[in-house]
Amino acid sequence: MKKRSLLFLFLAVVVLGIIAILGRKLFFHQKGDPYCTFESKLEEVEKYTIADAKTIGWIQVQGTNINYPVIDETEEAYESGLDYLWRVNSYQEGENRIAIYGHNILNVSNHPLINDKELTRFEPLMGFVYEDFAKKNLYIQYTHDGEDAIYKIYAVTFLYSTDDFGSSYSYDDKDTLNYYIEKAKELSIYDYDVDVNPKDELISLITCTRYFGIMGKTQFRVDARKIRKNENIQKYSVETNENYAIIKDSREVEQ
Repeated sequence: MKKRSLLFLFLAVVVLGIIAILGRKLFFHQKGDPYCTFESKLEEVEKYTIADAKTIGWIQVQGTNINYPVIDETEEAYESGLDYLWRVNSYQEGENRIAIYGHNILNVSNHPLINDKELTRFEPLMGFVYEDFAKKNLYIQYTHDGEDAIYKIYAVTFLYSTDDFGSSYSYDDKDTLNYYIEKAKELSIYDYDVDVNPKDELISLITCTRYFGIMGKTQFRVDARKIRKNENIQKYSVETNENYAIIKDSREVEQ
């Protein structure tokens, strides 16, 4: 009887141990499984050229077909007719924000298409006006300086063309960066559960829009910050706020 009890106890310990190990593996698998992945573009940045322009990086945006080189634009590159994105400012060491532009020629109505095969450059960026799309697609990969860097989106904003709010500037001043971050969050049509501070590396994707017509807000911007060391690529909360009313109002006026 005593031997049977000892055997039962031994088996119970083994079973509990197996459950613990499997549970631990499952936990770590879930914790380490990224919410999204991107294709490395390190080789493309090294080898890709458009006319006489320097390729400085590569942008991919989750949930879109945005997958283009970033160049220092030249007249020859412009006249090539090829698809690319461009940086309007020359990066200086110590700057924590870079502004990247792309054309939006076709996707300009207040019912923008999402990933239509005909869309190019930053036209698919307009998908972020849809709440469901914004909640699902949270990350950007900007490959540059020998790294496939991942960024978390923290603001999506419409601006007037006359707004002098960070359109083409990089910043290395803490107070200026802090102002930019606070202003981007204040004007964003979504509240992202992402903390941002002046020490973070920031990126702004900027395009034009006619969502509100030619007299309305004609610039569309998606802001993101680089993920920090040991930070997981995982889903986080996104909610519409009072600024999102401009989306609903625009569609109601059309009806």
